[in-house]
Amino acid sequence: MHASHRLSLLGFLVTATPAASDPQSFGGWFDARVKAEKVVVRERFQLDLDGDGREDDVVCYVFETPREWVTTAPVILVGLATGERFALRGQGLGPGFVECPTAPLATAEEQLKTLQVGMSAPTGFRAEASLRFDRKGPLLTRSRTQDQHHLRTVDLVLQDAEFISFESLNATPTDGGDIDSAQESPPVRSAAMLASGTKVPAPPAPVWPSWGQKDWDGFADANLKVQWLRKGDAVTLIATLRDDHPVPAADARVKAILVADHLELWWREWKAGSSRPVRLGVARTADGKPVTAWFQPPGREDTPLPPVRWPAPDRLEVDLPLNWILTRPLTPAATLPSFLEPPSERTDLTVAFSDSDGKGPETLLSTTQSRPDGETFSLLFIAEPECPHPRLSKRVLQWVPVGQGTTLRELVW
Repeated sequence: MHASHRLSLLGFLVTATPAASDPQSFGGWFDARVKAEKVVVRERFQLDLDGDGREDDVVCYVFETPREWVTTAPVILVGLATGERFALRGQGLGPGFVECPTAPLATAEEQLKTLQVGMSAPTGFRAEASLRFDRKGPLLTRSRTQDQHHLRTVDLVLQDAEFISFESLNATPTDGGDIDSAQESPPVRSAAMLASGTKVPAPPAPVWPSWGQKDWDGFADANLKVQWLRKGDAVTLIATLRDDHPVPAADARVKAILVADHLELWWREWKAGSSRPVRLGVARTADGKPVTAWFQPPGREDTPLPPVRWPAPDRLEVDLPLNWILTRPLTPAATLPSFLEPPSERTDLTVAFSDSDGKGPETLLSTTQSRPDGETFSLLFIAEPECPHPRLSKRVLQWVPVGQGTTLRELVW
């Protein structure tokens, strides 16, 4: 009886003991900090930024200084529904400070919901970035930079890049930031290919007939679809080829591959601050055997040919180690060449399909509008493992994770 009484008492105590409290919601935490620190909230809205179907919080705030109409630089806070929080502030996209984003229009339809972050400077510089988020921080999906000399746009959803120079025609942006169409130089377009870190490749990147257009009857005549996947410290090219009259290679000799239907991969090899082009050719014999050759070999003489597979007559896969194609060693401590945070990467690389008539190339389809020549390249963006898009560098917008005990004042840049 005494034992039963003790068990009943123990059960009461266990029941009466309060459970550990859940972490404070972003809204509750932010409202408490606003009240305690007297900040001015410029923007506040919700948007699903990580694709989990739940709305995430976005706020932008400033502190007023003692002088009238003067404020601190804005700070953007993103609070994911999963509990992670991040602050974006300061500089990083260029010589200007971050601006408060605005809520997207209710009628706006995008393939992906993204946070649009911009900054500008009195010099005429303007930059914008479109960001997704995961539990580790912001991911880059689009960037646009403009100054008095150039306009560059990179869209990793459409996998398209465009570059316009104002210098050759002495063109300048109008007051609204647009270019007078009468002065606009022809845009230079290329693919901005995306190597996903997930198990699902991004959709095919755009290609253009870069040579032999007069002999090309459209994509039913010859076509190239280019997709990429990241696999650890390597990337895999998945190329789908269409040809109405296939011409196989007789053997693995360079000449035999050049006169056959074949795929070419071009990239830069860097040494002591200068680069040289590397060019790889891949074809298939009549019995389905893959054959490869260096058209322009790497500087290292003992570099082996990469693994190549033809899992189907119209599908080719090539594995490339990252240390072959990157412009710097694959080390997180190295100097960043772009807006990306290692192990996300960006490099120059072009893919081309040479459609042959049996005597030599007839048409060339490539990820650049101009014929590959070792000087002009398309771009390859490489996401870190498990990520669909590359991660934004911490130097860009000086973004940092935000803890439960962080004050709003200490996030001001």
